Amino acid sequence: MRSSLVTYLAVAGTATAHSWLECSDHDQDAVLPQMIAGSKKNPPELVDPVFFPDACKGWPRAKQNPGDWIEESSNLAWNLAANGFGGDNHACNPLQRKPAQSPNAPAAAAKAGGSIMLRYGGNGHTRGATAGEGGDPGQVQVFWAGKKETEIVTVDELTKDKIISQAGFAENSFSYPEDPAITKPAQGLVDKGNWQKVTLPSNMEAGRHMLVWVWSFNNKPQWSSCFDVIIS
Repeated sequence: MRSSLVTYLAVAGTATAHSWLECSDHDQDAVLPQMIAGSKKNPPELVDPVFFPDACKGWPRAKQNPGDWIEESSNLAWNLAANGFGGDNHACNPLQRKPAQSPNAPAAAAKAGGSIMLRYGGNGHTRGATAGEGGDPGQVQVFWAGKKETEIVTVDELTKDKIISQAGFAENSFSYPEDPAITKPAQGLVDKGNWQKVTLPSNMEAGRHMLVWVWSFNNKPQWSSCFDVIIS
């Protein structure tokens, strides 16, 4: 039997945690210095990557440019654990089950063996609040269907052999204040930028390739986003 994420699916007790992929190829260098500079002002100035849509060079399926994060938290954030418990084992939310892009929001483009920079929101979870136990915000993984024009449809297709990238949820992130005791937005935490660099397989054929971003914590997959990369 294939080793699959479906083996571990369960509804997490920390159901308030959520995140989704906001950009499938982000120019981190264009925004991060401004975020850092804003955090050092007195009082701090909020600099959110969503203020700079031109820094996003690739967009997930159905993602609007720039979009409304409140609407997206319902329409683009797909709760694998809760939906699986209810009998729906789709890997993607309904709007991302087909390769469709919104106007002015093209899919990421790259060469085989190249890289893309994913961006997703910390949403107050970067330091583990309302997410992983013991202050661990968990891991993010990217799954590839294995060949062009091929879809990952259900959770049981998210197998270990399809993982092409894995990193800590907060491994490449920016949050402030620096005080590690501040772990929640109610305490003043601001964590608007989380990134994951994905090196694409060198054997990708030219064409459209479907990928799935999955956030896991407490050793259970919780949330997913689906997107495409066009290989030239």
